[in-house]
Amino acid sequence: MRRTKSSPMRHARRGFTLVEVIVIVTIMALLVTVVSTTLVQKLGQAKSELAKTAAARLNQSLNNYLLDVGLSSPPSDFDFEVLTFRPEDGGGPNGPYVNNVDDILDPWGNQFVLVNPGNVNLTWDITSYGEDGQLGGEGPNADVTN
Repeated sequence: MRRTKSSPMRHARRGFTLVEVIVIVTIMALLVTVVSTTLVQKLGQAKSELAKTAAARLNQSLNNYLLDVGLSSPPSDFDFEVLTFRPEDGGGPNGPYVNNVDDILDPWGNQFVLVNPGNVNLTWDITSYGEDGQLGGEGPNADVTN
């Protein structure tokens, strides 16, 4: 006796067709693209917010230094690295005013820039030029000022 119908076991083992595999891979690629684009945008926004916070913290350290050395404003050629020095190394009397050299760098690894007189603040600005390290820009390349 021969059976003309295929057995249920054989039917259950059938795999995906090439078209089904291509559709699934395409959907997965689209999802990965959307998710990764969103993550990159959020990371850029987070770094910009971190730059604002770091600039404000650096401004406070600069104010403390200026009070200790008896200056009302920093010279135009002020180097933030002075804030990392101990008194015996040429820093202010209560230095260092920041914990390490990374504290004078923005989230992209560029040094903050002192603009004196300030464009945003009445006294001076502490500015990060964003991811590209260049004046101006949009998105992650936008300048961030304390």
